[in-house]
Amino acid sequence: MKSRLLLTIISTLFLVPSVFGSNGDQLVDRVAAVVNKEVITQSEVDVIFFPIYQQIAKAYQGPNLEEELRNARLRLLNQIIEDKLVYQEAQKLGVKVTDEEIQEELERFRSQFKNPEEFNREIEKSGLKMSEFEQRIKERLAIMKLHEYEIRGKVTLLPAEVEQYFQKHPEEFSQKEQVKLWGMTLRKNEEAIAKGLTDEPVKRKAEDLAAQLKKGADFEALAKKESQDPRAGEGGLMGMVEKGDMIENIDQVIFSLSEGSISDVLETEEGYHIFKVGAKTPASQKTFEEAKEEIREKLFRKKAHERFVSWMDELKKKAYISIR
Repeated sequence: MKSRLLLTIISTLFLVPSVFGSNGDQLVDRVAAVVNKEVITQSEVDVIFFPIYQQIAKAYQGPNLEEELRNARLRLLNQIIEDKLVYQEAQKLGVKVTDEEIQEELERFRSQFKNPEEFNREIEKSGLKMSEFEQRIKERLAIMKLHEYEIRGKVTLLPAEVEQYFQKHPEEFSQKEQVKLWGMTLRKNEEAIAKGLTDEPVKRKAEDLAAQLKKGADFEALAKKESQDPRAGEGGLMGMVEKGDMIENIDQVIFSLSEGSISDVLETEEGYHIFKVGAKTPASQKTFEEAKEEIREKLFRKKAHERFVSWMDELKKKAYISIR
């Protein structure tokens, strides 16, 4: 578990193991890319890629797995190249990182382990030297500082832009009426579904269940026993449902009922449904004062991203980049 945590820390830092053995002899390693005069080795990419590989391997199989891994590796390599470029630019501009800042960040990583000794053992087990770990922390902090100066520090956002966004996107700051809902479904037989007919035996059973519920029977217990939809195991709990989410005839009924009410049996093509209505949340609309910080943050992130893309394009145009 701790080893996986360390790999995650390493990938976050884009920290890579040395391509030198313990005796100082250089190991043979394939070159993945060259950025100006710096080499990115395949082993660097592999170590950073390992936790990403584990996540993708859980979600995909077969040809899809191969495609996702290939695309993820290319994205990762591009990220490493961009980080190399930014750090080189930070060095060129004389961005300083103090020993105190490095130690503070190192301490933050140590705090994720039971004690400093365990952290040191994991570092040693991974084949890293502490000096290498600290160097990558230094690089990461320098990159962050340059981002703050070149990107965030040069983004301007006028109050009028924030207000204009609010006026043009009112739907983003409105909340439709919501209701906490439980549902129970009894499916029609296949012939009734295929021919669009009423399934009288199932309908009568649904009406009997609705009568029991209206007399005080436990909805969740009955749903677990009788319901034939995927939510039966959770007692039919559907969570918070927004007005307009359900098909029209069901939507109209559930939002017309008072809190704690049980619906009559409602028919669809597939079967018969009974609903229990819980707490209701009325429709609401944020004021500009309530929404302005959210808008400011959203617009700032958008402008910062656009500036970063433009700035990175310029760095790449001036750089020598070779992907092998």
